[in-house]
Amino acid sequence: MSAQVKELLPYGFGAIALLAVVLFFARPYLSTLATEAAKATPGAVRKLYRLLRPVGGRRLAQYRKSVQLQHRGVRLGLSGEGESGKTPGLRDVYVPLQCENGAGRTDATTQLRAADRTVLLGAPGAGKSLLLRYEMLEWAEKGGDKQIPVMIDLHGCNTRGESFEELIAEQFQGARIGSAADMVKDRLDAGELRIFFDGLDEVGRERLEQVVRSLRQFVSDHHACDMVVSCRTAAYDGRLDDIFDQGIRISEFDDASILRFLSQWPELTRAAAARIFRALQDDPELMVLARSPLMLTMIAYLQSGKRPDSVGPLPNSRAKFYDLAVAHLLDRDRLLNRSDAIGKYNAGRKTLVLQRLALSRLRASSARGDRQEIARADFEAVIDELLPGFDLERGPDLEPLLNEIVTRSELIKDIDRGRHFQFTHLTLLEYLAACELRTDEAQLMENYRRDPGPWRETLRMWCAETRGSCTRVVREVFEADELRHKVLALQCLADAVHIDEELAEEIIDHFLGLLGTPGVTGAGVARGLGALAASSGPRGRRVLGALMDIAGGPVSERRAAALRALTASCRQEAAQTLARLSDDGARRALQDMGDVAVPALAAEAQRLRHLWAVRSLGAIGTPAAAASLYRMLWDADDLAARSAAWQLASLLRNPEVRNEVAAQELPTALTRGYTWVSEAFRPRGLARLAGRVAWLMDGGQTAEGTGDGRPSVSTAEDREASAGVTAIHPLIGIPLFSCTDHLSVNPANSPEEWARLRVRCEAAADELGIRLRRVTPGMWDDAAALNTLFKDDRAATEYGASVLTPLTETLLHELEVPLIRKAVLRCLPWPVQAMMVSVRFGKHVDASLLTLQAKWRHVHEEPGPPHFFNRLAGAAGIALLAFWAIFGGARLLATSGWWHPWGQAGWGPHWLAYAALGVAGLGGVLLYLMEWDKIQSTFEDILLVSGLALWLAFLIYTATLAMVAAAELIGWPLAVAPVALLVGTALGCVFMAIRIDEMLDNALRDVLRTAQPPALPHTPHRS
Repeated sequence: MSAQVKELLPYGFGAIALLAVVLFFARPYLSTLATEAAKATPGAVRKLYRLLRPVGGRRLAQYRKSVQLQHRGVRLGLSGEGESGKTPGLRDVYVPLQCENGAGRTDATTQLRAADRTVLLGAPGAGKSLLLRYEMLEWAEKGGDKQIPVMIDLHGCNTRGESFEELIAEQFQGARIGSAADMVKDRLDAGELRIFFDGLDEVGRERLEQVVRSLRQFVSDHHACDMVVSCRTAAYDGRLDDIFDQGIRISEFDDASILRFLSQWPELTRAAAARIFRALQDDPELMVLARSPLMLTMIAYLQSGKRPDSVGPLPNSRAKFYDLAVAHLLDRDRLLNRSDAIGKYNAGRKTLVLQRLALSRLRASSARGDRQEIARADFEAVIDELLPGFDLERGPDLEPLLNEIVTRSELIKDIDRGRHFQFTHLTLLEYLAACELRTDEAQLMENYRRDPGPWRETLRMWCAETRGSCTRVVREVFEADELRHKVLALQCLADAVHIDEELAEEIIDHFLGLLGTPGVTGAGVARGLGALAASSGPRGRRVLGALMDIAGGPVSERRAAALRALTASCRQEAAQTLARLSDDGARRALQDMGDVAVPALAAEAQRLRHLWAVRSLGAIGTPAAAASLYRMLWDADDLAARSAAWQLASLLRNPEVRNEVAAQELPTALTRGYTWVSEAFRPRGLARLAGRVAWLMDGGQTAEGTGDGRPSVSTAEDREASAGVTAIHPLIGIPLFSCTDHLSVNPANSPEEWARLRVRCEAAADELGIRLRRVTPGMWDDAAALNTLFKDDRAATEYGASVLTPLTETLLHELEVPLIRKAVLRCLPWPVQAMMVSVRFGKHVDASLLTLQAKWRHVHEEPGPPHFFNRLAGAAGIALLAFWAIFGGARLLATSGWWHPWGQAGWGPHWLAYAALGVAGLGGVLLYLMEWDKIQSTFEDILLVSGLALWLAFLIYTATLAMVAAAELIGWPLAVAPVALLVGTALGCVFMAIRIDEMLDNALRDVLRTAQPPALPHTPHRS
């Protein structure tokens, strides 16, 4: 038995006992190790899982790809293809939409995401579907997997009976995702889907009630999910208001958005975009049309590439635009000399087919509801009916004619592999139906009486297309009891080719009396009167005069409506009237007029130094407005100039603004500015401007070591100067925040505040799944934690912003960062803010202004590592070390009397050599005895200084011996020259390596990379 035990335990029981003792004493360490490992394991597993899988898993990766393919191209109807044959990308031409927010405007995307359930309203062609498609594309390219958007076209409910859950699952099945129904059920239950129901107005009358009931039931069943329902404003009756959180209305494009859209259109040069914009400004009626994204797309298409030569001048009527666009698209191969692609069939015949098809679909909508989907059999039936009149035959011509209309016109598209088709935009269908009824007033009114909703826009188009007077039609509509019909009569008045003057006067008088009517209809009245006032004819002048008279009266709802109508007119006379009024309502209306208001606002801002005018110029945001702000910067350093600087710092993100400002003449007189900002600004042509803008924004509070700045300005003035600005150019904002001395407060002086901050820091890290090293009181530990937290990729996400923004505000407060610095930081994109916090608070940064400003001056320089200088310095150092060891060591031995290499004699008494060796040994002992983790204590400091001083004395003594020994062997000239050369080489190389390392170790460069590209999208901010 003992033999077996020895075989199993060859080292005996003593080894077992020793192991037990070791484990007993190591128990606390092993317990702590196990606890920390257990804490770290979930985070490590999550991190490994994120590394090994695509975002959202394989199935969601497939869905993302499907969404990108479906939504990345422009599909606004009449977008056309470029000369290169490619359709413009949605990202290439998308301009952020705005929505009405009380008396002003706000970003539509921000407002859309601010509530769980939203009804999205807008006029035809306002961009409702475009906004939802852009949200889909944004998620597909950048979004996470917690809120997955799905877009459902509600017009499909006219002919299909599937539940919304089944329609949603169908979207995932289209991306070839198996078990889509189960995934959709799980995601709906977890509230992880964001559903966009697009086109409630496209649901027919017979199906509308059922669809609304289904929507209400869906909201009740899946209340945790975000939902958006889009609908034309005129077709929405508020039936979802009680279960949806908000309703937002898409605003028309302002001038800055129009110019940006034109500048981004792929086939338009900047010069061509500016030419079109000037043409719009010169024609108020045309500018009213261009404020619709759909109409502006048509303008850009018709005026780009080689098309202007064949299209001619721009019309100022919506119907005429459609006439021009449809005629061009159906005959563009011939007009553009595309000999290899010229269509076989006459453009007039194709137009007649489309008109007849549109009318048949619109008639069917009154019976079955669906105006959009066209079955192939219905399409063929329309062509077959017309073929005999075309003198064509069914067999050889029906199929080719259908294919040519679909493939070459872009007015109609295949949505189901040749089985079903659809007009590219509902407004196109309405226009073509109006053209078909151009001479059939009776049929038009018969259809309108039966079902006014689907025929509303067609009736408006008809008034502009009819060959005769539309008096009888407009009178019947106006005499209806409901106000919405009367508003349609007012809108027809602006479009009508001919209408009886007595009826026109009656309509105008009626609606001038109704100005101020609350609700959606009241807004329609104001816009209708504004469209009339845009006309230069007698009716337009009469309406304009009446509106200006009302605007000059007392504050009331009627006056507010008149102000909105004047804004919509886009006329200079209206701008001049509004500029003479001093209340906030009139000023907002003037601001909303865009470039038309710039001359009046510039006079108020430059001559009278009114801050409201400065902010309005910034809100307009066009190059002309920026040029007016530019001229305010150079003559004074007052509050108005500071406010103009803040506004211009925002507008400089826009490339059109930069081009306009670069063309302005710089003043010859010297003005104060920050050279360290200007030297790093790009483009270089705006460098002096950037330095001046930064100086005014800052109020001269940051000195440059030249006594150039003012000591301080009031907090109230800082707040006034920066009011209304929400984003600024990173190449101005980053240096203004980073190259300052606002970190002079020592955190160690407020331990209680930092203890609370540390708790919030750890809580934020836990919420984001970021592991921090346990911190202890002290600046360096806190800085390390902040650096880790804010530099993590998760901090830069939208969710990271929601978690870390409160922590950032606390940090700014505890460090007593001045108000102007806080304002600068908040105007930078969140990823840049996170990097700035990491750099300025999360690691040690030299607080010297000159050092920080020097770093920013060289922020664009990225030299390679100093390998050459390091190697050369190393070689010189090794040569010097060899010289010191050989010659100094030999003479030290000779002096000690132990040995006389090369017959060397001693230099000085023997005891001196022994003393030198003792000094070196003592210095080594002192350095060995040091506890380096307690280097800040007094005793450890004494040991360090003493040890280094003794070694320095030994080094000087032996170096002297080395020089004496070398001089005696080869003479002083030959001994000094190579040593001096080696020392100079080593010092020079070390100096160069340090300089390059400093340039490489520029934390501000990391911040700048986060902010790229510097020309961020410009969304005009609203004061």
